[in-house]
Amino acid sequence: MSHARWGMVALGALGAGCAGSAETTPEPAISWYADVAPIVAENCGSCHQDGDIAPFPLTTYDEVSALAVPIANAVRAGTMPPWPPGAGCNDYVGDRSLTDAERDTLLGWIDAGTPAGDPATAAPVPTPPAPFATDLEVQLPEAYTPQTEPDDYRCQIVEWPVDHTTWITGLRVVPDQRSMVHHAIVFAADAEAADTFRELDAADPGPGYTCFGGPTGSRELDLDGLTLQEIMALAESGQIGAGATRWLGAWVPGADSEGFPAGTGLRMEPGQVLIVQMHYNTSSAEPVADRSSVGFRLQDVPVEREAMILPFTDLGWVTGLDALGGAMTIDAGDPAASHTTDTTGDGLFVQSAKEQLGLPEDAELVVHAVGHHMHQLGVKGHQALRHADGSDTCLLDIPDWDFSWQGGYELVQPVPLADDDTLSLSCTWDNSAANQPIIDGQVGEPQDVAWGEGTSDEMCLSTLYVTGP
Repeated sequence: MSHARWGMVALGALGAGCAGSAETTPEPAISWYADVAPIVAENCGSCHQDGDIAPFPLTTYDEVSALAVPIANAVRAGTMPPWPPGAGCNDYVGDRSLTDAERDTLLGWIDAGTPAGDPATAAPVPTPPAPFATDLEVQLPEAYTPQTEPDDYRCQIVEWPVDHTTWITGLRVVPDQRSMVHHAIVFAADAEAADTFRELDAADPGPGYTCFGGPTGSRELDLDGLTLQEIMALAESGQIGAGATRWLGAWVPGADSEGFPAGTGLRMEPGQVLIVQMHYNTSSAEPVADRSSVGFRLQDVPVEREAMILPFTDLGWVTGLDALGGAMTIDAGDPAASHTTDTTGDGLFVQSAKEQLGLPEDAELVVHAVGHHMHQLGVKGHQALRHADGSDTCLLDIPDWDFSWQGGYELVQPVPLADDDTLSLSCTWDNSAANQPIIDGQVGEPQDVAWGEGTSDEMCLSTLYVTGP
């Protein structure tokens, strides 16, 4: 008990002889139990609990009050809780952003000295979600130490161990050496295509095989003079890009374990293989052996709606071909370089997704979640649907891009994607001297940048989690 409390007890005892009752400590205007605990549980508890993404828990009064100063600094700076989507675009499941009233309450409580208050006045506290539970854990078959600097793309094959049709309803990638993992993508290849990837693995003497550009690895192909349909055919055949594979999930800095929207899932069949693409970057970390792992939440009962992850970008940006619109140039020194691309609901990207899902060509897709990817020069990202009647539906707006906080955002209300809709993707970068990454402890000089696989290159990529209607 504090000296102040002892003093009030003594004063109360003296007054008891005159007034017949003792004074009690008044309840603080803002207290942990009555005001702050629900805010922390709702907005911090999904990450700051044992076994989750954050490095320390924030679930009790002692844990939070001990870190009051850094919490206040982060809240005032707007870096915590991390929530990249801007207000007014759409509503997302698990929104961690603080309202103005919540921010004022939290900072007022810290400024007042973090009073605990009376447990009897405790407000209802939302229960943090349970840590992501998996039914199957797989690890990369061999540990791998990056061999090329600063960027090394390495794919390893994992044989799918389930001997019957099952459905993935959630996925978690756990990087072993997070300091040098730029990203990880988990692909699935059907049984008839699996030997293609086993041959790539067998031809490379190290663990797995080099796979810049996608799980098919680096391929020297002359794409000049090819039509869009011919390039897409090469992609579908496995000769460029992701090839005869489909995305199951990914990890990027700041991403959380991914439970898929209720009632949806990704089908897996016996004989399929997993291809785990690891992008290692050692510009600020020493190369060490990595053996990352992937966890899956599974169910054998068919889901209500089969899903797939639809990556979308501009083929001109990726290939640099003028016939496809040309490269994604970001000039040295440009503080606000911007590029936009779009595709229609009956275009090749969307029709390919319908084909994978076994849907008719005129079926609508339904967008359940949206992700966005750029690299270190990125400052803004935007995705929207333009409808035939001239109206827009904003899918995702990130007004202040932070490479360290990426991820996917599940829409509270899924959005239909019709044939006459146009899906738009735009990105803005700051390539001025004031916004250069630190490499080997030195701030870099502005250089012309385009689409590329390295961390010092750039990308502008959308990932849509979609189902049929």
